[in-house]
Amino acid sequence: MTSTIDKCAIEHCNFTNDDSNYHINDKESVLNISSNSSSSDKNYYLENENFNSKFCQSKYPILKGLTKEEEYKLEEFQKEPIAKGIAPEYLMLFLFAKKLSIEKASQLMENNLEFRKKLELPFPILKKDVDPEIALKCSSFCFIGKRDKLSRSISYLVPSKITPRDYSFKEYLTFMIWNIDQTIHDSSNSHRQGLVIIQDLKNFSLFKNFDYRLNQFLEGKSLENIFPGRIQKIYIVNPPFYLKTLLVFAKTFVKNKIISRVEITKKEKLLEDIDSDQLLSQYGGTLELTYQQYFDSLPLDF
Repeated sequence: MTSTIDKCAIEHCNFTNDDSNYHINDKESVLNISSNSSSSDKNYYLENENFNSKFCQSKYPILKGLTKEEEYKLEEFQKEPIAKGIAPEYLMLFLFAKKLSIEKASQLMENNLEFRKKLELPFPILKKDVDPEIALKCSSFCFIGKRDKLSRSISYLVPSKITPRDYSFKEYLTFMIWNIDQTIHDSSNSHRQGLVIIQDLKNFSLFKNFDYRLNQFLEGKSLENIFPGRIQKIYIVNPPFYLKTLLVFAKTFVKNKIISRVEITKKEKLLEDIDSDQLLSQYGGTLELTYQQYFDSLPLDF
């Protein structure tokens, strides 16, 4: 059995072991370098300042602003058998998840493709493949381009808003994996910096709001080597009285370093790490955008 912490990792972007700090190295990140950034971060950027990547005109933000090393690794990854027929923007997603390790990215992609094959899910999954009813339950979502003060992407999880067994497992997994695939539309810097999750556990029920079919389908396999991404922090708001028990249980299959990044917090404390215009109003920010407005604005091939 997996916990809600495990579930949050797959429901949006993600979970890997390779989530230690990544160097800041493009123009966007330099504009956002905090006062405690190291000089090595700044020097790393300067070494790549005049590098013109052949992907700089790509329509996919994940390919824009690549460094020399990143482009080289991508070109080498494209030579791997597992990468045949896979578009570069998706290869880069897996490379960032494994900190540019071609060997680890190849294994991650192989596991991911095998997982999709079992459920006959396409690669990639696009908006047109997703059941809008599931998406608009707003149990798991993000707004591409919204970031915290460290340029990390922000994801929201509100598991009480959906009862997974009301839908077929394939439909539900299609939506969950789309949340990952669509991140090719986020910037290369956001992938370097990783992801933070705001998980609202108000009215959460482990029996009603957790999909046990996922655990049965995985047959004991680890999620961390199937789905790409790098979780840097998990903010828990409205925690249930049994949260500590959940976290203790999660340690049996989630790395301790991920558990150590769980922070029980109040809404007003989120503004210490996230600017108000980047945070939804119900969590203390000033962002009034609804997920339906955002979802409806996306093209079908997103």
